[in-house]
Amino acid sequence: MRAVPLLALILPLSFAQAQSLQMEPHTFQARDGRSVQAELGTLTVPLRHARPDGPGLSLRFVRFKSTNPSPGAPIVYLAGGPGGSGIDAARHGRFELFLALREVADVIALDQRGTGQSNPHPELYQPWSIPLEQPADEALLTDTLKKAAAEASQTWAKAGVDLGAYTTEENADDLEMLRKALGAPKLNLWGISYGTHLGLSYLRRHTPRVERLILAGIEGPDDTWKRPAHAEALLAQWERVLRAEGARGPGLRARLATLLKSLKREPRTVEFTDKETGARHIWKLSHFDLQRTIFESMRDPAIFRRFLTMLPALEAGDYSPMVPFAGMLRDGVLRPMPLAMDAASGVSPARLALIQREAAKALLGGSVNPGALQAGDVPGVRDLGESFRGPLKAAVPVLFISGTLDGRTSPDNAEVLRPGLPQSTHLVLVGSGHDGLFQSDPRILERMKSFMKGEALRDERMEIKAKP
Repeated sequence: MRAVPLLALILPLSFAQAQSLQMEPHTFQARDGRSVQAELGTLTVPLRHARPDGPGLSLRFVRFKSTNPSPGAPIVYLAGGPGGSGIDAARHGRFELFLALREVADVIALDQRGTGQSNPHPELYQPWSIPLEQPADEALLTDTLKKAAAEASQTWAKAGVDLGAYTTEENADDLEMLRKALGAPKLNLWGISYGTHLGLSYLRRHTPRVERLILAGIEGPDDTWKRPAHAEALLAQWERVLRAEGARGPGLRARLATLLKSLKREPRTVEFTDKETGARHIWKLSHFDLQRTIFESMRDPAIFRRFLTMLPALEAGDYSPMVPFAGMLRDGVLRPMPLAMDAASGVSPARLALIQREAAKALLGGSVNPGALQAGDVPGVRDLGESFRGPLKAAVPVLFISGTLDGRTSPDNAEVLRPGLPQSTHLVLVGSGHDGLFQSDPRILERMKSFMKGEALRDERMEIKAKP
């Protein structure tokens, strides 16, 4: 454990209270080499907001100053994950969006607590693995992750990590401290995936302080655990897409069911050589491995179409095209912030029962929540409870953006929330997946800018053409 970075980011709050917000000029450089003048901010917040005199945590953010002479409330970008870096999002694929939204207000790329430059322990992670030669199933993956989480919690606690400080409610209260530090009466929030989960928590806890929200790829308060029925519906939708494109013969679902049934009877042995090390491996490819591959591929249309090109080989008994998925399926790492955030958000008893009923008859079974852990599985983490996951009501303008081919966050997630959010509008991107919710069509940015400027929008279904 390197002591200096940890001490630099976790400080006694009494020290931080003197200068809790620091801003400095900053030349922000995007991945493609372009640069823009901005400001680099550091804000010290309590590690636990219920203990304001306890240890503090330094949050880092970049502020892109508005080009509007009369800017609106600051727009704070909330990255997904959990674990994504807002600063990295601005540096990479969303640089143009950050610059464009300056027409409305200052735009802030925030690294949430435990992410990016706001991570006091970037060197801490816990690896886990399931041997390739052992057929994997849902129970084995869950057991493996539970053991890894227990070991990690013990190791991280000795290193000074307070896992209980990484919850979406603590994260939301960080936003409120940021608002106060900036001297802004309200905030505009712009989030994607987990960032929508965080944005909705802030809306619940600090409703009067929210001007507007843009939420794309919605993860509602009780959506951390995904519904198998949504994956089933997406498979049916893909089948319709493929039929419309001229596909003949057995449908997609029937083809996948045949493959999965065969693997359930007998896992396939796949031999391959690691291109980096030259080591030979024998992989007992299981029914669950294929279920997870299908689900992970459905994240985005471009990824799923690549999976579809593998189907003829798999149907012919050649499973070698699956080799690139082996590492993703059998190895991984746990990190403090993502592990604790998801475990604390948890799942309501009613939703868990629904998921279990759906998984029992779904083609992809429990692969939509692979190895999902609850708070009781992660020492030091407390479940946020039903007050966190319950119905949400607020008279605040919200723009929902969903993709019809998004295998992570179904458009249904937004529709479930709309009765409690009467000023919401839903932009449905027909043909878009999880990765195309902002930039798959230039019209999306135009809708975002119009919404942030206070212009009236209506529900809309926008056809998205696949990129060649």
